[in-house]
Amino acid sequence: MEVVSWMRQRDMHILSAGISTYTSDLRFQVIHPDKSENWTLQIKSPQQRDSGVYECQVSTEPKMSLNYTLNVVALVNYT
Repeated sequence: MEVVSWMRQRDMHILSAGISTYTSDLRFQVIHPDKSENWTLQIKSPQQRDSGVYECQVSTEPKMSLNYTLNVVALVNYT
C-alpha cells in the first residue's frame, strides 16, 4: 500500500504521512475522503510566511512526486 506524504520544500519539513500530521502547527491538516484518490493539504488561515513550494510524494518505486507553489498575498484595506 502506497503512502502519500506532504513536505515543505524550504526547510524539508515532512508535514504528513498518510493522514498523520508531523507538525505542531495545528493549521495544517490532511484531507482524504474515504474511497477517494485525492489527498489535500489544507492550511487554515494561511499567512504570507506559508508561501513556498510544497511537495506531494507517493511511496511507489520509483517515488512519484509533484510540487505545488503556494503564494499567499496580503489583503489591503483601502477604507
